[in-house]
Amino acid sequence: MATWEYASVITANDAESERAGVSIKLPGGQSERQQGDTSSVLNRLGAEGWELVSYHSSGAGTWGFEQFWLKRQSDG
Repeated sequence: MATWEYASVITANDAESERAGVSIKLPGGQSERQQGDTSSVLNRLGAEGWELVSYHSSGAGTWGFEQFWLKRQSDG
């Protein structure tokens, strides 16, 4: 039976400063701030075998928030 591990990528965008912060939360680890934009982070994870399974976006005022959930088959 296949087992899966899950990760999330969170992007918070400030529309006024046009600055985005991208963080990754990997299984068993802390959330870590990433260099680069959302697409480069997701492309890097894809190259490591992660598959996008869900996406959520919301915003309030000048702030935008995106969360991506990814999975990959666990070696265990």
